[in-house]
Amino acid sequence: MSDAAHDVLLAVEQLKTHFLTDEGVVQAVDGASLEVRRGRTLCVVGESGCGKSIMARSILNVVDRPGRIVDGRILFRPEAGTEIDLAALPPHGQEIRSIRGRDITMIFQEPMTALSPLYTIGNQIIETIRLHLPVSKRQAREIALDALGKVGIPRPHQMIDAYSFELSGGMRQRVMIAMALVCKPKLLIADEPTTALDVTTQANILDLIGGLQRDMGMSVMFITHDLGVVAEIADDVAVMYLGQVVERGPAAQIFDDPRHPYTRALLRSVPEPSLKRRSRLAAIRGSVPHPLHRPSGCLFRDRCDFAVPGLCDRTVPILIGGAHAAACHAYGSRPDRPLLTAADAIHEAGAPAPKAVGEPILVVEDLKVHFPIRKGFFGRAVGNIRAVDGVSLDVRAGETLALVGESGSGKTTLGHAIIRLLDPTAGSVRYRSSDAGEVDLATLPPGAMKPLWREIRMVFQDPNSSLNPRLRVAELIGESLKLAGIASGDALEPQVRELLERVGLRPEYLNRYPHAFSGGQRQRIGIARALAPQPRLIIADEAVSALDVSVQAQILNLLSDLQAEYELTYIFISHDLGVVSHISDRVAVMYAGRLVELAATADLFTRPLHPYTEALLSAVLPPRPRPADARRRILLDGAVADPASQPVGCPFAPRCRYRQDVCGRVAPPLLRQPDGRLAACHFAETLSLAGLDAPINSTACAHQDTQ
Repeated sequence: MSDAAHDVLLAVEQLKTHFLTDEGVVQAVDGASLEVRRGRTLCVVGESGCGKSIMARSILNVVDRPGRIVDGRILFRPEAGTEIDLAALPPHGQEIRSIRGRDITMIFQEPMTALSPLYTIGNQIIETIRLHLPVSKRQAREIALDALGKVGIPRPHQMIDAYSFELSGGMRQRVMIAMALVCKPKLLIADEPTTALDVTTQANILDLIGGLQRDMGMSVMFITHDLGVVAEIADDVAVMYLGQVVERGPAAQIFDDPRHPYTRALLRSVPEPSLKRRSRLAAIRGSVPHPLHRPSGCLFRDRCDFAVPGLCDRTVPILIGGAHAAACHAYGSRPDRPLLTAADAIHEAGAPAPKAVGEPILVVEDLKVHFPIRKGFFGRAVGNIRAVDGVSLDVRAGETLALVGESGSGKTTLGHAIIRLLDPTAGSVRYRSSDAGEVDLATLPPGAMKPLWREIRMVFQDPNSSLNPRLRVAELIGESLKLAGIASGDALEPQVRELLERVGLRPEYLNRYPHAFSGGQRQRIGIARALAPQPRLIIADEAVSALDVSVQAQILNLLSDLQAEYELTYIFISHDLGVVSHISDRVAVMYAGRLVELAATADLFTRPLHPYTEALLSAVLPPRPRPADARRRILLDGAVADPASQPVGCPFAPRCRYRQDVCGRVAPPLLRQPDGRLAACHFAETLSLAGLDAPINSTACAHQDTQ
């Protein structure tokens, strides 16, 4: 074996993994080739349905039935002179089972489905250790404790006996990492491990994996659709589309000189955190075809701006190039055709037109949502979970107000309380309706909310759970039209067709059920349903957080178009500050159920006034590589303050690097600053905090005590 071959830990060669279904053969992975080098991180990117996860599962030979590897090789080289074709091993044989969990391990996107709720996390880690290492149960427990400590689990001697449902999402992901690394594998496969996490938790997880990789000298295959994560951690990149690798190469070259039109389109569609707002994102038209309906020739041709009739629709392109290769006819198949240039990939839109923002349409004052903690046989209340604890803000007609903050900060609870999916404990929500004047939503009886639900609508994060799987699209949208008294009988179907066309769906889809659509299409159905009664205010709760960057761009453009056409007002709940910078006019930052800062988007991103906002901005990952010395983040220890037992004083003080003695004694009120912004910090006027891409003050006056 040559030195160059030994440098490659894992080589996937022309891998084909197919699913034999009643409808036909689904070619989930169809000739994919890539390499993972020793000690390096390979990021595999692409939209949902491109075969990334199936390819990763094929490496471990854990493809669910009726899928199976039908061709290709997966060459694993754990030691010098050793080469094992994993694709040729029996899926349930002893040899592949000894490799899984020891030499090659995997972290899954959703730890709740990978961790058993019936056993403690310690039992599950110990089982993995004893399966692969010749140690006693006591020794395995000590190894498990050490692993939990290395991944940053607090109080490992106590937490080892906890169950998965007792941990936060970030802690569960750390447990998964500990379980994956406890046997010191040579290759870690991480399948979307940070997709659903907050920016601060994501930053901590990425730092954790990077540090453990350096300490252990292992290789990493990181599957993601987040190009900010790719830019931050990748040494090499492989871009997959419809089961094939269409471009691969060093990360710097992929970002600086993307060669395949699909790679370029992905990079264009990302809402980069920037104060130079664009009116529209360059979204990729259409969606990934179903593997049963693969186009002839180049698989991307139907969505490509550079497709050549008579060539791209007939001939399948092959990977051309050395270390940086692309499968496109622009490289080699047509010598007379000039190569694509960087200018081809960038279509900058102009600045958005100024919005006509009116008077406040909604005013929230000292809103509280508390949930009683009950114990004992009689359910006696022994405390309260203060999910929202005294929030005051206004929403102006025609604007987009973004709510940001970590999970547990109260964003979604606030949105649900405004629309009265939850009953407020105290405070007021004054809404200026179109015909009934000003009403306090917080005190209205449930029956009186029904006509107002026509004016205030909600788009949920997960359309799977918000769309009834037993109803057709015509019924899902038509029901909203009937309840609002807009249409019924024969007039219903034309209205539904019009709404479908307005959100970019074909009218003939109205007789399909939700399961027949992609995630982006289901989200469009949710938006159409919200638009049906002609609302004035829409609350979008993480409406694009789980979508691919291409679909996300389509939905963001759609929301902007609808706002301009129908004069809509948005409350946009999100943890993605790149999306927030693109779509919002003002930003409200929440922490532990309280509002800690509210300002115009440009002002907040340029010069935050609260240390928590500064930490959030420092954790944003721009979709472009940065020099190593520029990758400086403010790492927040611990989690958001427990809403059932918040600390005395400022709730952010235990995690704040600027905290002083007064912060632990007195809770700062939300005050209007000289420039008109709102901030809840004792030192908002004196601290000089870093905005987006600004250098972070490494000599902050943290932890100084004043008497």
